[in-house]
Amino acid sequence: MRNKKYLAIFGAVFSLLGCTDERIIDLPLKDLSGTIVIEGNVTDKNGPYQVKITRSDKATTMLNPKPVTNAVVVITDNHGQSDVLKYDEGVYKTTTLTTHYGDVYTLSVTADGNVYKAVSKMPEYVEFTDLKQKDIPNEYYIEKKVIPIFTDPDVKGNYYLFKSIGYSGIKEITLFSDYSGNGQVNNRMLNSSGYSKNSKVKVEMQCIDEAVYNYFKALSQADPNNSGGTIIPVNPPSNISNGALGYFSAHTTTEKEIIIQ
Repeated sequence: MRNKKYLAIFGAVFSLLGCTDERIIDLPLKDLSGTIVIEGNVTDKNGPYQVKITRSDKATTMLNPKPVTNAVVVITDNHGQSDVLKYDEGVYKTTTLTTHYGDVYTLSVTADGNVYKAVSKMPEYVEFTDLKQKDIPNEYYIEKKVIPIFTDPDVKGNYYLFKSIGYSGIKEITLFSDYSGNGQVNNRMLNSSGYSKNSKVKVEMQCIDEAVYNYFKALSQADPNNSGGTIIPVNPPSNISNGALGYFSAHTTTEKEIIIQ
């Protein structure tokens, strides 16, 4: 498992991100200050769904990015749905869009005369069965870890993103793919520095497509030299056209909790 701290290019900063396969994505780093950053999510739960649009800027703190408020944002699907999103409290929100597993969604953003597009297919649902605690003794203490229980489908090409929040309130990210463990019950642990006894850990499981997996995997490989809490733009392989940073993800989502014993 690859555990690495990184600085995200968008406002929602995750402290750690881990991967479970060792494929390397070529990630040439360069300064992309001023580039539009789009974060769009469509899930299998009821909407509204949100798209956040900002501009990357070295002078902008990660917790207070510069919003783009005058964009035209539209999400369509392969069944003819079309929803023009409305700007509200820092994000663009859908009003009518409904979703279903296996459907294909297209995001279109028009901002400052430029058009940015992305396509994401929502994977089939994989049941998030349970969370299991695993204690790992070492020389000094017992490290308490968590394993998400789910059965990977037999068909190859499944990708998963887990968000876990422990007692510290810090969100940690783990990426799984079926390059290992295809068609099997998962026994891989979530990426974490360990949890304390009696703490509650909340975990969200997302079934994501390959493009979104590659995006977050590339972020895990980027380690910009930054010491001032500012955004240093990097260029992971976004699924958004026309040079935009960020991602558009149509994914399933399920949440579970566990109390560490």
